[in-house]
Amino acid sequence: MRLIPGPLLVIAISLVHPIAASGLPATQADGQRTVWDGVYTEEQAERGGVQYTESCAGCHAPDLRGSTTSPSLVGMSFTFLWGERTLGELFGKIQQLMPTDRPNSLPAQTYRNILAFILRANSYPPGDQGLEDDVHDQIIISAKPEPRP
Repeated sequence: MRLIPGPLLVIAISLVHPIAASGLPATQADGQRTVWDGVYTEEQAERGGVQYTESCAGCHAPDLRGSTTSPSLVGMSFTFLWGERTLGELFGKIQQLMPTDRPNSLPAQTYRNILAFILRANSYPPGDQGLEDDVHDQIIISAKPEPRP
């Protein structure tokens, strides 16, 4: 196969892979917020860590690596399951199904704090404002953006 040099190659690649045209994922290029924009506070993640230990660590392990019956909440496993989906989808799933012995039993703020803890454990940066209910669907879980040239 022979590659066509020049602008046609750029157009062809950008149709297949949206990062190629702008250097950013399509969601970020369109102004969409991502988890790399600092969507939780460090204090919120600290509270979430305590709440995770109380409500989640028994199944998902203290290090968030999961077990044979519970998925990992960090690393490539997390990115594979949740990459390019919204925090709203993840929040809804956690709230609807967790803890498994008493789903939807925690206050909404506790679920948000635990979500902040999970984000911190995945090395997404903190910001100045905590996670709020009305923004979950506007934030994409994405791979780290490539630096702009």
